[in-house]
Amino acid sequence: MAIWLRFKAYIIAFVGIISSVVAIYWAGRTQGYNSAEQDVREADNAQARKIEDVADRVRRSDGDNHTAIERLSKLKRLRDL
Repeated sequence: MAIWLRFKAYIIAFVGIISSVVAIYWAGRTQGYNSAEQDVREADNAQARKIEDVADRVRRSDGDNHTAIERLSKLKRLRDL
């Protein structure tokens, strides 16, 4: 039992160092995961905005100067407005 008392401070320091390394690793891993998840969300939102903009342009443009929304409104086929 006396030999462990001699190295008690070193053992406590070693355990403290190991636990701090593990804590830093987990914090970095969590931060990296959150950052990657946010990047994916932003890219998905940007792609959705592009698709929505193209769809809006297509809805607004028509060859005979009547928009698709006006045509659908006249035919009572527009349910969103």
